[in-house]
Amino acid sequence: MRYFMYCGIVCCLFYLNGFSENQVAAQPCDQESDTSLGAGMLEDDFQNNINAFFDSTATSIDTFAWNTQKINSGRFDWSSWNDTVRIVLVDSSLGKRFVQPFKNCVTSDFGPRKWLFHYGIDIRLKKGDPVSCAFDGIVRVIENDRHGYGKVVVVRHSGGMETIYGHLSKTLVSVNQALKAGETVGLGGNSGRSTGSHLHFEARFYGQAFDPNDIIDFETFTLKSDTLVLSKANFEYLSDTHKVVWHIVKRGESLGRLARQFHTTVTMLRQLNDLSPNQPIKVGRKIAIKTAKRDDDTFTLRISRKADKKL
Repeated sequence: MRYFMYCGIVCCLFYLNGFSENQVAAQPCDQESDTSLGAGMLEDDFQNNINAFFDSTATSIDTFAWNTQKINSGRFDWSSWNDTVRIVLVDSSLGKRFVQPFKNCVTSDFGPRKWLFHYGIDIRLKKGDPVSCAFDGIVRVIENDRHGYGKVVVVRHSGGMETIYGHLSKTLVSVNQALKAGETVGLGGNSGRSTGSHLHFEARFYGQAFDPNDIIDFETFTLKSDTLVLSKANFEYLSDTHKVVWHIVKRGESLGRLARQFHTTVTMLRQLNDLSPNQPIKVGRKIAIKTAKRDDDTFTLRISRKADKKL
C-alpha cells in the first residue's frame, strides 16, 4: 500500500513540475548544470522535489547554477536582455513577508568606492547582533571567505533572486536549510576584508548584483513595493565596471605592491599585460589592472513572455 502511495506522489510531482515550469517568469538556460551535478546531488535534488511537493513555498525556487561551494556560481547575460521581470516579494495570502536584515544606519552605499565597486549595502551593527533573513528562501552557500566576505551566508529566493549576508562572526544555518523571513542567519561581526563591524548585504538576480535601494527603504526599514520589477536598466552600471582599468607605473611601485593596492594578484597582472615571469615594469608604463572578463561561467537568461503576462 505504501508503495502505491509513493508512486502516486511521484506522478503528482512530475505533473506539478511540468505545471510550475509554465508559471515561472524567468527561466535560465543552464547548459552546464547537468554535467556538473554528481549522482549524489541528483538524488538530493530528487528528494528536494519530493519535499517541495509538500511545501508549496519551495516550488518557485529554481536551481539555476546551484552550487553549494561557490558564492559566484553563475550569472546571466544582462547585456542581451531586453525584457522586464516581476517578482512578488510580499503576499499575505501566501504568507510571504519581508524582514529588515538589521535595523541601523547605512555606512556605505551601493556604487563606486575608490577604485573598486561596492556591490552591496553596509549596515552598522555590533559583533554578536542577530542578522535576519530578508525573505523566505533556501540556504545555498555558507563560506568563510577570509579575503572578502568573511563568514557569509547566501540565500536563494523565488524568481531567481538571492541575498548575501557578509562579515558575520558566526553562521547559524546550514546548507539547503529552508528559511522563513525573519529567521536568524548569523551574528554580526568583522570577518573577512572589513575595517569594522558591519553587515554587508547584497541583492542579486541570477548572479548579477543590483542596488538593494531599488527594493528597500533603508531609512524606514520597509519595502518600497511588494513586487520587484527588474529590467536592463538595473544592470547598466555593469557596463562601466567591466571597462578596463589602467594605471601609470610610478617610481617605487612593483607588481606585488600594485596587486595589494588593487586587490588582485601578481599572476593576473602579468597575464593581463603579457609580462614574462621575471620581466620588471618600468616607471611611466601604462598597465591594465583589470578587464571585463570574469572567472565564473556566463549563462543566458530566457524570459517566458507568456508567464510574465500572468503576473
